[in-house]
Amino acid sequence: MSTANLAIIGVMLLVGVASALGLYRAGGKSQKADRDDQDVKDAQGALDRASAMTEAEADKPATESDILARLNRGNA
Repeated sequence: MSTANLAIIGVMLLVGVASALGLYRAGGKSQKADRDDQDVKDAQGALDRASAMTEAEADKPATESDILARLNRGNA
C-alpha cells in the first residue's frame, strides 16, 4: 500500500470514530432530555394533587364551631 492509500484509510477511520462519538453523545443528551421531561411531568402531577387536596379542604363543609369562631373574629 502506498502512503496516499494509508492516509486515506486513516482519515476515513478518524471520521468514522468522530461520527460514532458524536452519535453516542447525542444519544446521551437525548436520554437526559427524556429524564428531564419526566421530572417535569412528575412535578406537575404532584402540584396537581396538592392543588386538588387544597380545593377539597376549602370545599369541605364548615362545622358549627368553625363558623362561630369566624364570626367572633369577624372573618365570616
